[in-house]
Formats: sequence, structure tokens, C-alpha cells
Amino acid sequence: MQELVQAWQVEEAMRALVWAGPLLGLLIGAIAGAILRQGPGVAWRGLAVGLIGPIIYALWRLFEHMVRYNPQTERAGLHSVATLALCALLFIAVGALLGAFYRRVVFPQEDRAGDVEAEPDEPQAEDGQ
Repeated sequence: MQELVQAWQVEEAMRALVWAGPLLGLLIGAIAGAILRQGPGVAWRGLAVGLIGPIIYALWRLFEHMVRYNPQTERAGLHSVATLALCALLFIAVGALLGAFYRRVVFPQEDRAGDVEAEPDEPQAEDGQ
């Protein structure tokens, strides 16, 4: 019996993501910018989104390194709670930092029409009147 997805297949997909992510992001951003007539800023945003691919690959390689076989201890994988906790904290920290960066720099607040609360059409009456 064979695994559905093997480690070498994931490695190949991640390597493809390193190059395809930024290129596709730039291309899709340029096309969207041309269609929406918003200039090259949209292309740069697409590139910024595409750069998540190399970041994911770096995290994948770090995770692989952390769960590798250690001949000194004769252990492999997530053999301790500390390793699992460190991986989880690292991934959460990177995700939070990237989220904050993309929210503030790549997609700033003034570009988000859906985030602004709509004002009520008519004033609401106070209770008892």
C-alpha cells in the first residue's frame, strides 16, 4: 500500500510555487490593473500576494528540518510536545506578521470599500417616544 501524497511530490509542488507564485501574482495583477484602469499599483500588489509562495516554501523547509531524523537521539518527526509547540508558535507568528503587513502596506484601509460601515438611512427613534 502506498501513500496518497508522498513527500517528494509535495517538495516539487512547493518548488513550483516558489517561481509560479510571484510570476502569476504579477501577471494577474497587471491584467486586473489594465482591466480596472488602476495602473501598475495593482500589478505590484499581485506580486506581493505571489511572494507568499516563497514564504510558504521557506516555512516548509524549516518544518522539514525540525522534524527530520536525528541519529543522535534516534528520533524523527514530531517526537516531543516542545517541537510541536515551537512549530505552531512559529507558524502563528509568521502568519500574524504577514497578515499585519498585508493589511497595512499591501491592502491599506482606504482601499477597502466593504469595511466601512454604512450610515443608517433614517435616524432611529429613542425608546419611549
